[in-house]
Amino acid sequence: MKTFVQYGAGNIGRGFLGPLFSKAGYRLVFIDVNKVFIDELNKKKRYPVRVVSNGGAREEWVKTAGCADGNDMGKAAETIAGCDIMATAVGVSALPKIARNIAEGFKLRNLKNPGRPLDILVCENLIDVDKRLFQLVAEWLDAEEKEMFSRTVGLVEASVGRMVPVMTEEMKEGNPLRVCVESYCELPVDKAAFRGELPAVTELKPFSPFEYYINRKLFVHNMGHTLIAYLGNLTGCRYIWQAVEIPAIKQTARRAMNESARALAAKFSVPGRELEEHIGDLLERFANKALGDTVERVGRDVLRKLAANDRFAGAITFCRENGVNPVYIPAGLAAGLLFEPGNSFENTGLKERLKVAGPDAVLKETCGLEGDNGLIKRYLSAMLNGANPEDILNLAESFQETAEVFS
Repeated sequence: MKTFVQYGAGNIGRGFLGPLFSKAGYRLVFIDVNKVFIDELNKKKRYPVRVVSNGGAREEWVKTAGCADGNDMGKAAETIAGCDIMATAVGVSALPKIARNIAEGFKLRNLKNPGRPLDILVCENLIDVDKRLFQLVAEWLDAEEKEMFSRTVGLVEASVGRMVPVMTEEMKEGNPLRVCVESYCELPVDKAAFRGELPAVTELKPFSPFEYYINRKLFVHNMGHTLIAYLGNLTGCRYIWQAVEIPAIKQTARRAMNESARALAAKFSVPGRELEEHIGDLLERFANKALGDTVERVGRDVLRKLAANDRFAGAITFCRENGVNPVYIPAGLAAGLLFEPGNSFENTGLKERLKVAGPDAVLKETCGLEGDNGLIKRYLSAMLNGANPEDILNLAESFQETAEVFS
């Protein structure tokens, strides 16, 4: 039996990647630093995944061979050295913390089986995350090891589309390993990045050039999802589904996603109708009440999400580079500048910075946007003066009376 190592036993690791490979017949092993996950996975050797929708729920049990402690570098390296394929789902900010374990695992693997290929599905929300992870791992390798790593290890970008909410104690129902997920279960991956054979996993969708999927995920899915969170926050919504049920928010999100989609169609010659259908499917999935996904969860990590190459500023630049003048995406960015997670440790300081330095300075420092920011400033002014979602939609329509759609 082939072994799949999932680095990160969080919601995506347990709720998506682990089940995907377990169902395909792989022996599933996790690496994590969470003591509860480590102990429970090693003791029970299985965990429940609840697939939920507005129509009901079903529970599946996933078998696992256990979980290695990521704080034990020797054990983590040994686990990596012996696997057939692995994936990361730890969050972009945690990549530096796992890089040395990957490097040590590669060294041990190369010592035991010189030249044996290893493919690592890098399931993190960041453009060019494969390059970022290589840089981090390379810090722990000498010149000869770097060359061997480049030849034999495939850092495979992946586009994780399955939505998995933060699990509350109520949702766990006494089992810390239980995770709730939606039914969507496809994993597009960069076909060109593999060094070994493509794994026989039905839901895996190898594609090249993969830049299309990376941009679609970030500028359509992630941007639309977060825009709904930020506009929903302005109206006091707690859950994403509540925000989607507000017609003006749903319409603003659809049109913003459509702007990115038109830019994608122009750059990659993808049929517009295919992207429109994808947007419609996403909006239905965002409305899944059973997921219990919150505005705070989707909106948090604001500074990263408003950064130059991320879902808003990045989408604005991408649209302009491909002949689309975005009107609705900037509304989401403006709402993001005013977003303050209610009960989290995150404090962006953006509201105070807006007062002290002004919008142009904040947009340059935080979002990398220089030049004409008049549209975003109009949205900001309206929102600070209590504009509701319908006011914001009307303001957007005043800039572009008829939203451009695919013919």
